[in-house]
Amino acid sequence: MNIILIGIQGSGKGTQAKILENRFGWEHITTGDLFRKNIEQETELGLLAKEYIDKGELVPDKYVFEIVKNALNQAEKGFILDGFPRNIEQLKFLVKNFEIDSVILLDLTDDKAIERLMARRICKICKKDYNILFKKSKKPGICDVCEGEIIRRDDDNKEAISKRIEKFHNETKKVIEYFTEKNLLIHINADQSLEAIHEEIVKKLSV
Repeated sequence: MNIILIGIQGSGKGTQAKILENRFGWEHITTGDLFRKNIEQETELGLLAKEYIDKGELVPDKYVFEIVKNALNQAEKGFILDGFPRNIEQLKFLVKNFEIDSVILLDLTDDKAIERLMARRICKICKKDYNILFKKSKKPGICDVCEGEIIRRDDDNKEAISKRIEKFHNETKKVIEYFTEKNLLIHINADQSLEAIHEEIVKKLSV
């Protein structure tokens, strides 16, 4: 099965994608992970992408498309695309080259997303993720893994988060409209427990 997961930051896309991957064997694919993998392996596409990333520039779509295409073609049991497509050009590329079975939209209000994202924390040393709402460390402010200091990310402030959410809405509006017209969009309430969200996804996918 080939699935796309859409949702604002804080909606739990990555977490739900990993649960689905572990349960069904569909490959969880994000462009960020693909870039890192290709850069680490020093592939031709990875080195090209690195030049843009190092300069703080967006990687041109033609390179993004090639990296994504390679990964999707290797996903033998199907894939879960997380964070792609974000815009119409990416959408055109995707539907031209791949069959999409379902698109899951994790519905979450902007206020709830901001609340969750401002609660995110990370270990200063080992980079383990925490959240003071539902994924706390055993000792306040101390990492469970390495006992490093747990801090808030610099970009997890209300102003920066609001800008990222606004950008998401602007970019993905037409993508959501397209899949709605194709009757492929599934709405999921993301303001519930991880387990409840997962079971609702499985039920609506009929798998």
